[in-house]
Amino acid sequence: MELILENAKLFKKSMEIISDIVLEGTFVFKQDYMELVALNSNNVVMVIFRLLSTNFEKYEVEEDKQISLSLEHLSQVLKSCDESGKLTLKIDDNGKLELISEGKNKKEFALSLIEFNDDNLQKIPNLSFPVKIVSSSANFTNAISDLSFIEEGVSCKVENSGFFMEGKTNSMSGKIEFSENVDVQIKEEKNYHCRYSMEYLKKFIKADKLVNTVELSFNDDFPLKVEYKLVDKLLLGFILAPRGEE
Repeated sequence: MELILENAKLFKKSMEIISDIVLEGTFVFKQDYMELVALNSNNVVMVIFRLLSTNFEKYEVEEDKQISLSLEHLSQVLKSCDESGKLTLKIDDNGKLELISEGKNKKEFALSLIEFNDDNLQKIPNLSFPVKIVSSSANFTNAISDLSFIEEGVSCKVENSGFFMEGKTNSMSGKIEFSENVDVQIKEEKNYHCRYSMEYLKKFIKADKLVNTVELSFNDDFPLKVEYKLVDKLLLGFILAPRGEE
């Protein structure tokens, strides 16, 4: 297997975000894209990463192939790779993942793989959401930043067809209404509310450097799905378990 990325930025930055959540994972190379679906160690977050073949100068996959490896080590190596230059991924004769970065200097790295078994593969759950919020990434990032004093959790709410985020501590509270660059889509005219971990939301919003819009889907006492998409290029998604009320 040998793949050549025209530009390493999307892969590099995505792995930087993901490796802060999940330490190990299995990449599946399909005919039209490479995919990673992984759960973090405490089963609170599922990460979904898909990089389409349109990003590659060379992408030839005749049948599905899987490799498992340390995402922490992969991210460390990618930090040394030129994000605007070509990046070659291939399996060398010793069964390691070889990465060749061609920027100002040519750099070569090799990563040991983890033994693959079917248990390494995670499946994306089939979840149905009555609420979908499409917002600018900046809107979402600013809301999380403005409420960052709430260390435990914040609530996503739909009230009277408007979208809000709010939280409180023993001494402070905050509520933000999304009034610009936002589209609220609901299947039933009612209010919805669920609370989620601030710790993980802070990790997700780093994707705003890659994608200008974000999609949020949730329900009462239900997981939150956060998706950053670039058409024909990238999907970086997260499914976050709800957090109980204080």
